[in-house]
Amino acid sequence: MKTTIVDGPSLQLKNNGIIPDDTCSLINDLIAEDGVNPERVLSVLNRMANHLGVPVEGSVSDWSTKWIVLEGGAAAKMQVVQCIKNAKGLTISGDGTTHKNNNLESHHATIIDENNHKTQFFLGIQMAVNHTSETQLERWVDLVDDLYSIYKHSPHCQSGEDARDFWITVTGMHTDHAEDQKKLFWLLQTWKQRCEREKRGEETILKSTPHELLDILFKVSQEAIINAGGMASWENLSQNQRKTHHDEAFHRFAFELGEAEFTKLDDSQKKNIDLLIWAGCCMHKEMNAFKGGCTHMSRWWEENGISGPIKMYNQDNAAAADLGAGTAAAKCAEDCTQGGAIKVSSLAGAVFRHKDRKRGQQDTLRYFWDLEMGFTLCFPDTSNTRFQSHAEACAIIITYLDLILQFLSYVEQNKASQMLNHMERNVKHGCEDNATQHEFAVITIYYQAIGVPYMHEIRGPLRSETNMLKLGPLHEKVKSHLCKIIANPNLLLSPDMSYETGSLDGKLWEMPEAIYAILQCKPQLPHLSPLLVSFCTGALETWERFTSKFLAGGAIDTATTEQIESAWMESTNDLNEGAFGNWQQAARIRPNMSLNYFNALQMYKKNGASSYLKSLTSEERRELRKLIREQDSSGNNCAIKHTMAQHMKDVASQNADKDRTRAARIARAEEAVDGCDPYQTSQALEEAYKIRRGANGYLTVAALDLQLDWHIKNGKNGSGLEIPKAKSGAKGRGDRESRYRHLQAAISKYEAAGNLAVEAEHAGAETGVESSQEEIIDVDVEGQDDSEDEFYSR
Repeated sequence: MKTTIVDGPSLQLKNNGIIPDDTCSLINDLIAEDGVNPERVLSVLNRMANHLGVPVEGSVSDWSTKWIVLEGGAAAKMQVVQCIKNAKGLTISGDGTTHKNNNLESHHATIIDENNHKTQFFLGIQMAVNHTSETQLERWVDLVDDLYSIYKHSPHCQSGEDARDFWITVTGMHTDHAEDQKKLFWLLQTWKQRCEREKRGEETILKSTPHELLDILFKVSQEAIINAGGMASWENLSQNQRKTHHDEAFHRFAFELGEAEFTKLDDSQKKNIDLLIWAGCCMHKEMNAFKGGCTHMSRWWEENGISGPIKMYNQDNAAAADLGAGTAAAKCAEDCTQGGAIKVSSLAGAVFRHKDRKRGQQDTLRYFWDLEMGFTLCFPDTSNTRFQSHAEACAIIITYLDLILQFLSYVEQNKASQMLNHMERNVKHGCEDNATQHEFAVITIYYQAIGVPYMHEIRGPLRSETNMLKLGPLHEKVKSHLCKIIANPNLLLSPDMSYETGSLDGKLWEMPEAIYAILQCKPQLPHLSPLLVSFCTGALETWERFTSKFLAGGAIDTATTEQIESAWMESTNDLNEGAFGNWQQAARIRPNMSLNYFNALQMYKKNGASSYLKSLTSEERRELRKLIREQDSSGNNCAIKHTMAQHMKDVASQNADKDRTRAARIARAEEAVDGCDPYQTSQALEEAYKIRRGANGYLTVAALDLQLDWHIKNGKNGSGLEIPKAKSGAKGRGDRESRYRHLQAAISKYEAAGNLAVEAEHAGAETGVESSQEEIIDVDVEGQDDSEDEFYSR
């Protein structure tokens, strides 16, 4: 771009070859706040300036634009640490997903100041080699270390500040209900206590007299030398290795000293210092309760001896069931095929609103509804992860069932083949099935009476002020209402029922037309009442399990009002889930965008870093730009990708080693079975079994298992067919006496065949029923009658 210089005011993109701070802020605002494409930001500036009659001086390269964006992200990180200095509480939240087979972790933090004002900060999305709790903790620690490493270059930083201040301030953690998140909470709790004790110990050390400091340094140095293997080993270490040993010894000493100082505090002080409360996302509570209700309802049909919903076979399983009736393939197809309202609604979502906009009947259905009803509806997006989408789909289907069936008939008649495809045919059959219609109705009733009102409470207009830790009464209300429905299902099924008593919040139904449709078709649904009771029973059991943190005596119940305020958390984990959605959209538009660049854009925008960046002095911004360029040229992005690839190689190598070890174990187990000398008769077995423990020839559990494995591999006349497999452990083969009975029965069958003597000479031959490799090697004898010495001698 040519430089234009005229008299009067102008827009200076550069001043003596340097981009002014105001211009950097303007470019950052345009890209991050207004979504202007970085490659077009100069075009936008020129167009604006031309419209205003202001000449533009200088130009900005693409590299400079990138560094300007990264500068805004770094300022957002400094802003987070600056706010933590005045915080009385800090709660963190996170979530995980995969993108193109890579694990991603999203992080947010909510800072609560002394006036209980809450400020939410996006902390970025990071790649992770796996989704284990330990790896998630490492990513959290690395993220916080990065925040403070940048802040240390700011004049605002004081000498005593470090990343441990973040963890000491943390008072709450908000995630979903997965088991790995519960373990992560325990790991974070331990990490917080470690940071606090170390910091407390260091503060105590700083208060020591010079004589006490010398004594401490001597103890630390002595421990470092001992841990290194003695003075001779210490002399051979490099300076960096010595420093590592010395730092580890010092941190251990500081932790022990801090722990000793901590024990001197009273109980209330200890509780305030170690305060860390976990809370699970409310939408995940509702989702799991819904799944619990569906599972309980699906079992009701079989438990009551009534034919349930028809199966929704895919093409392969349908062929196996039709052509191979009575075969193992047909049974496998039957076992792995699902049916019911959820399955049909999922298939309907794929037909009526496919995630690929080029496929399905989505627009065709909307046009049809507009023609028939005078308005359009978008079928719920069950093809993607959307809370309550399946329940909403069931409500749409039961409400407009006749129109949907009519639409499918039109689709069929408009095809050249005059046939629906397999998925469309499944949807049609499912909608016509009476048992499936029962489930559509039950799910819709629960959705309208419980799901929607609950969602309004936790995702309503006041959600930004709702403290998750204060929602105990709401969840008690949900469980109480479910108990009322279980005791009297007519609250939702009688002709004169009302939303005032049927709905959780006593407000109008979200979809009154769905309720009216169910009441209209109720005569054709004779099992509606018991099915509703069954669904609510399963949902109630799940609600009880997922709201246990609110029970009396728990961490939330015993926390003080001040502690509840300092551990404020949102009712849902939408922030992290929304961050993943933003990344998906951004990566689709700009596939080569790095996570660092994306995080800088989002942190600048979501954290409101524009005003903070403008408040920095020219010197502070100069140092910040220098730091950003150093980080960008360090190859950190490439190093992360190499770490991911190296982890994949390491896992492959470890699995190969496991396979070789497993193969060797299998070979040893096969050799042991082939070398086994089976008992010739039941009498010989009985005599051996009578030998007392400790005596020569005592028949151990391991020996019995070896005999049983021999019969599984070499049995005749079905002698090994009924023997439980070794991998089923004690629950399968039972104790020593049970094993004896299994072996006695096997020998009796083998004797009846009259081939024992012959087969004993050829014990290695592969005849009869073979056992799988895993079944031979995974012998579980724990808890049996053999002695500990015998257990370890095998």
